[in-house]
Amino acid sequence: MFKFLQKNFSGLFVVFVLAVCVWLFTHRGSNRFYQATNTKTTTLDIWLPVQKTVTYLLGLPENIFNAIQELRNLRQEVGRLQQENQSLRLELSNHHSLESEVARLKQILQLKARLPHLAKIAHIIAHDPSTWNKSFVIDLGSDDGVEPDSPVISEQGIVGRVLETTPKYSRVLLLSDKESSISGIDQRSQVTGVVLGTGRYELRLGYVSANEDIQKDDIIVSSGLGGVYPKGYTIGTVTKRTESENGLNTEIEVVPAVDFAALDYVFVIPPINVYE
Repeated sequence: MFKFLQKNFSGLFVVFVLAVCVWLFTHRGSNRFYQATNTKTTTLDIWLPVQKTVTYLLGLPENIFNAIQELRNLRQEVGRLQQENQSLRLELSNHHSLESEVARLKQILQLKARLPHLAKIAHIIAHDPSTWNKSFVIDLGSDDGVEPDSPVISEQGIVGRVLETTPKYSRVLLLSDKESSISGIDQRSQVTGVVLGTGRYELRLGYVSANEDIQKDDIIVSSGLGGVYPKGYTIGTVTKRTESENGLNTEIEVVPAVDFAALDYVFVIPPINVYE
């Protein structure tokens, strides 16, 4: 056997080599596919995260720019909405103001219908800055038929009287002025007295006996006495009554029916002697 191998070594080697070549040729396709697949899988595992990172980094500036642009657009939209909201609030406020003005105009017309046909509407154009006098100036004067001592009222009640006139303007003395006085009557008890200005907002009802029936919350109206104011117009409401220690005198405080500071227009009616 050994001698046979020695003699035929060369031929057997050639056969072995040929057999190995045939085997390699036969299995080369499948081995190559396996190696390629394995190599491809390994390459993807390494390259895919790198590719994702590179793609993210390349797109980062664009993403940041888009985010900044979107934030800017959102800020502009918020600003627009805030401005629109403010405009709507202002429009709503103007609407409410218009409704209030319409209601006031209705009151004016209703009051005007009850006043003498010679009554005139006047606008207040200036307030006296002096702390000594409580008065204001209206845009009607003697050319409009306004005379001194003409009563001046509003829809709430008596405001005062015309103190002096010029052709175009007139000065109105308020009830609250210290020089002002008006004959008043308690609407409930019919007790009469004189309402005096104090220089402050509150008025004082004087010349009333201590035993007279005047109580808190009573309404004081003009009595028609004194030759200036017609009868029945509201002056104010009793808010306080103070008796002296000896019981002989009484102090009665009256709050005017008219808010003088809130006035922007008034009615000037003819002096009382027109009706006599």
